[in-house]
Amino acid sequence: MTSQPPQGPGQPPFGPGPGWQSGPGPAGPGPAPGRRRGRLFSTPDWWTEQPEAPPLTEWAQGRGWSVSDGNSAEDAPLVDLIASAPMRLDTYHQARGVVRGQVGSWRMTGFEIVYERGRDRVRRYAVTAAPSLVPLPTLRLVPARFWSHKTGGMMALPSGDPAFDMRWTLLASEDSQIARSLLAEPVRALLLASEDRDEIWYGAGHLAITRPDNHYPDLLEEHAQVLSCLLAALSFG
Repeated sequence: MTSQPPQGPGQPPFGPGPGWQSGPGPAGPGPAPGRRRGRLFSTPDWWTEQPEAPPLTEWAQGRGWSVSDGNSAEDAPLVDLIASAPMRLDTYHQARGVVRGQVGSWRMTGFEIVYERGRDRVRRYAVTAAPSLVPLPTLRLVPARFWSHKTGGMMALPSGDPAFDMRWTLLASEDSQIARSLLAEPVRALLLASEDRDEIWYGAGHLAITRPDNHYPDLLEEHAQVLSCLLAALSFG
């Protein structure tokens, strides 16, 4: 009998993702690609049917992006990025299905965080990240309703926009102009138009955005739009 990974408050429900098999026997049909599940303690536990999407790696190769399994030399920095993530993760969580390519002016990296222990393989989070051109304090930009971990020493920086502050919270280790640039009007407008399902953080020299879901092309494009807006705000901050 295989064991489930540890689950803490704010974690998504566990279960094998599409195409994964745990233990002997044929793999079940699994949920269709693109089906999304809500986050425990953050959103209701519900399913939404989504159109079929091609695998992210297939989509990336069709656009000339590079693809790796998470074990290449270029993937080594992802270990530190995962370690800096706001979720409760341990050393059994690895980057898998890594894709890299250019979106406008920015170099994007997309991957899934997968729990791997013995024969267990559970796809946990979709992540998209881009290098930040300027160093930032430790920070997160998260929906106000999310349960946040590892926030010791971080303070909430208000945007001055009551509608935004009711739905999103910027947590930072210091109050600085560069951190507050992430609260610029274009960023607020984009996030207010979103579904409040993503967490954004800075770590290992990257801005990253994550959702408890499998990664797929539409989600990468959505994440890339948010990251591009944040990086542009930093450039003018």
